[in-house]
Order: sequence, then C-alpha cells, then structure tokens
Amino acid sequence: MDFSLIGKEIKILRSALNLSQAELSEGICTQSQISKIEKGEVYPLANTLYYIAERLGVDINYFYDLATNPQLSYVQEVFSQVKELLNRSEFEEVYAIVESERKNPLFVNNRKNKQFLLSTEGVCVYHLKKNKREALRLLQSALDLTKMTSKLLGEREIEILNSMAIVHFETKNFEEALRIFNHAINCYMKIPYHHDPTIKTKILYNKAKTLTRMNKLEESNDTCKLAVKWCVKQNSMYGLGNLYYHIGYNFSLLLNNDIAIEYYNKSIQIFMIQENKVFVKHIKEKIDELSVLID
Repeated sequence: MDFSLIGKEIKILRSALNLSQAELSEGICTQSQISKIEKGEVYPLANTLYYIAERLGVDINYFYDLATNPQLSYVQEVFSQVKELLNRSEFEEVYAIVESERKNPLFVNNRKNKQFLLSTEGVCVYHLKKNKREALRLLQSALDLTKMTSKLLGEREIEILNSMAIVHFETKNFEEALRIFNHAINCYMKIPYHHDPTIKTKILYNKAKTLTRMNKLEESNDTCKLAVKWCVKQNSMYGLGNLYYHIGYNFSLLLNNDIAIEYYNKSIQIFMIQENKVFVKHIKEKIDELSVLID
C-alpha cells in the first residue's frame, strides 16, 4: 500500500478546488501538517484523513483505494467517461468501452470494478439489442458480486436496482418495476451517509413515471413532490425540471390544465437556467396546446 499517493492526490484535489493549504487545514490540523502529508513525509491519521476527504468532497475510501491500487486514476477516468456517455444515451460508445476493458486486470480482478463493467454492459445490451433477459441477467450478476458482503446495499448496488426496474418499466412490466423502485428507495434510506443524493431523485422520478403509466396520477404527483423536497433539502437542481414537468403532465391527464401550465412554467424556469433549449421549446408547445383548450 503506497500512502505517498494519498498526499499527491490531496494536493491535486486541493488545487482543483482553489484551496490553499491553510484553508484545507482549518479546523483539522496545521498548515505544515498538510504540507508534510502532500509531500509524503507523514501519513495522516484516520480521523484527519476523514475530515480532509470531507472538505475535498470525496469519500475517505477513495484515498485508501488509491493507496491500494496505484492505477485507480485510470479506473476513475473510465467510470467518469462511461457515466457522461450514459447521460447522453450514447450506448454504442459505452459498449465499445466495455468491450475494450473486458479483459483488463484492473476490472477483472477487482469486484467493484467488475460490477461496474457488468452493470454497464447490462444497460447497453438492453438499449442496443433489446434483449431483456440477457440485460437482467447481467444486472443481477453485477448485483450478486457484492450484495452478500454487507447487510446493507451500497449506492452502486442501488443504482443497479434502478437499472433493473427501468428495464421492467420499458417492457411494460409496471408492477415489478414499482416493486423494485420501492425496494431501492428503502435500501437507499438505510444508508447512514449519502455520497450521491441524485440517486434518490432518479429513483423517485422513475417511480413517478411508473405510477403514471399505471394511472395512479395522484400518487405519482405525491412521489414527484417528495423528490422536489429532497432536491431542495440537498440544494440540488438535478432532475428538478423533469419533476416539475411530470407533475404538470399528470395534471394535464387529470384535465386540470391551469395547474398543469403552472408546473410546466416552473419546469421551463429550471431548463432555461440549465440552457436546455430543446426542452424549453417542447414545454412551451405543450403550454400553447393547453392554453387553446382553456380558452
């Protein structure tokens, strides 16, 4: 285990956040201690490293993983690239990455990395080949890799559950999708510390869409509003525009067009801030359609 790598990574993260050594050390240790840690002259105590990690916005396990695996930065880069491509639904590019890393020892010999690769492959297999059975098999295999090591599912395992539920949703197996979404939310709320609050937002939004397809519109709106409260609590705009839009959509199905337009306008405000011109144009067209009905 190479602890000197921890010091180097602390310096990189601190610089990226434009923090001085004094700012990073405030309330944790002395500035000179940070300097020695970054130079690899001393190893930080566990509690010191915990507070440093918290201030830098990373999990303390990231540093331990880095010390154990010097090539972690490459793995993290693959993770980041895949997630960015998935957010853009560029599944062919993601699948090409999965294929190229399939025999890489960094992924084959590490359970968590292998889990990431398997779950990503499952998502791609569904979207590219529409093979529900194989997609669910891959996702379940990924889940099985680590779920027996702890009584609690971690955030990554919960994201896999979310992916499995989405496959069921898109193949119109709404009851099973709803069951898995509920299970995923329960598991997420049992985690003592949440590193990625957007996971709950995603699950609640997907659950709301499922409820809409089951014609449970009021329950769907309640779920969206719960997600909105979560976003506000976490000071996050992630998914907020979609949530407001979906509430508006539900109200339009309920033929309550005035309230539908109210929520559509809220979603437009979010999407304008995010400079999502496509969504803004689409929602304005929806508002125009409803306005004609009201008149």
